[in-house]
Parts: sequence; structure tokens; C-alpha cells
Amino acid sequence: MPLPRKKDDGTGGAPVLDIMSAHVRLYDVEEHAEPYTVTRKSDGKEFWKDPDFNVTVEIVDDGEDGEDNGTRFFESFKYKQDKDGEWSLKETSKLGGLAEVVKPGYFSDPSIPDLTADDLEGFEMRCRIKPSKNPKNHQITGSTIDWETMRRLPETGKPVASPVPAGDHSFAGGYVAGEGEPLPEEY
Repeated sequence: MPLPRKKDDGTGGAPVLDIMSAHVRLYDVEEHAEPYTVTRKSDGKEFWKDPDFNVTVEIVDDGEDGEDNGTRFFESFKYKQDKDGEWSLKETSKLGGLAEVVKPGYFSDPSIPDLTADDLEGFEMRCRIKPSKNPKNHQITGSTIDWETMRRLPETGKPVASPVPAGDHSFAGGYVAGEGEPLPEEY
């Protein structure tokens, strides 16, 4: 008699999230400026990791029903290696995108101090969370931040544009909703 099937989802218990626009907080930030070894808890296997910032990401607000609020997962923002073997914070990388969100103008203004773990500890932003996949076998392994969607949260205390007064359906160019289409020259 054959043994029963047991499908391994490959996540090792990591949450698999797909959230279009989440408010997240970064904490337990560790910076590794050199390649380092990590021992996997599940089987004790050791492997090398590139220099990076390891963080725990917590969903503060999933922007939906709140079911995923409080969910946590691990994320890595990696330094990149150039053809000469030098490690750096590259502008067109996930870490570079994060640096620009945390410190706007980071790559264009050399007077802005280098990004540190302290800058990331407790930092909050808005981004998409999507399932992460193993690049070799495309198996879903957990969740990751879609780095191209990272945005600063709106600053508090900033005046918000007032809504259109009730009953006022006029728009730019004198167009009134329900009274035909605006003329092309009014755009």
C-alpha cells in the first residue's frame, strides 16, 4: 500500500500575503556590511548571504478588512556587487529604493548621511506585499515587499485639500457634470 501524500508548500510556515497597498513598519533591523553565514533553523544547514539589511516587517494596516494586520515576515534589502567585486548601495535596487523613501534625495545629495539600521528601525511606509518565489523552482516561499511600490506615508499635520462642496459638480474649464462633454481645448 502506498504512503499518503503530503504536499509541502515550501514556506516553512512563513505567511504568504498578497496586499495591494499596505501600511508597514520595519523593526529588528540588522545591517551586515560583509557577506556572512546563516544557519537554517529547520535543518541546521549553513549558507552564505550577501551584505544586506535584514528586517522584520509588520503589517500595520492591510488597507482592507484588517485580517492581515499584525502579520509579520522577514525581508532582506541587499547591497549589490559591481564587476570589480565592490559592494555598494545601488540606486536601482530594492535597498536603493528604500534609501530614497527613507531619505528623499539620497542619491542626488551627497550631504545626506549614509543609511543606517537606526534610520530603518521603526520606519513606516506604504507598499505592495506580494508572494515571494524561489528563483530556481518558482515555488512560493513567503512574502516580500514589491520595491517599486514603496512610498512615504503622508506627513501628519499637513493641510489636506478640501473636498468639493456638496452640490458643486463643476470642474476645471467650466465643465458641469451631466451637461455634456467638455471641449478639447478645455483640457
